[in-house]
Amino acid sequence: MERKLVKSGIPGLDDILGGGFLEGSIMTVGGRTGSGRSTFALQFLYNGAMKYDEPGLYISIEESKQDFLFHMSGCNWDLETAEKASKLLFLDYPIYEVDQILTQYGAIQEIINSTGIKRVVIDSVMPIALFFPDEEERKKGFLKLIDNIRKWGTTTMMVAEDTKSAERSTLPSTTFGIESFTDGWINIYFHYDPEKEERARAVEVIKMKGICHSTKAYPAEMDENGFRIHYTGKPRAPAKKAAAPKAAPPKKAPVVRKRTLGARKIVRKPK
Repeated sequence: MERKLVKSGIPGLDDILGGGFLEGSIMTVGGRTGSGRSTFALQFLYNGAMKYDEPGLYISIEESKQDFLFHMSGCNWDLETAEKASKLLFLDYPIYEVDQILTQYGAIQEIINSTGIKRVVIDSVMPIALFFPDEEERKKGFLKLIDNIRKWGTTTMMVAEDTKSAERSTLPSTTFGIESFTDGWINIYFHYDPEKEERARAVEVIKMKGICHSTKAYPAEMDENGFRIHYTGKPRAPAKKAAAPKAAPPKKAPVVRKRTLGARKIVRKPK
């Protein structure tokens, strides 16, 4: 299979990942309320469309398209132009119609195929998770959902909310555990800076299948240009494929030397 990396479009993140996301992978973007998960995901779509010519689809479940665009209007992104050029598409599903994402995924597939969509964001997982009556049914539903998304052939981000972690030494987890089913997991969180007397953002890549990524947490800022991660250190180089071992030279067949036996003269001694 061809191994192709997709640029995230988020400054500093590709350095952490060693080049970008694997094309076609599915990632969870987790964080507490107010951490900037939706901005992070939209930045992935917008820069992908405008910088790397990879059209994106934003599927919003928690809020309408109008409300979403209004809340994102403070960013320096020309979303209207991107939408008119069919580089950025928006779909909004009311919460009471969330089952359509699970049962009518073929309709989304048609949109992806007809418009050349390469990147998708689903915001957020919570309404989908609440559709199922219990944990066992939710796990089955998540497995089916991820399987359907893989058929789209897109690089996809799923936005999820984290539970509160008791201490930084323990891994956080999303409320409904969607990170267990996806290929990657990026966590955005706040930590309190006593010197500045303010909360500061940080980003860590906890999981990314197929990529040798940094596991450190890096400080991050969010402003009108979106996220910027302050990566410290040398950019991580993409993993290189190990060179195939050279084939051993064929063994030469042993040379068989035939001995020519000369005729032996027999002399009979007289008795």
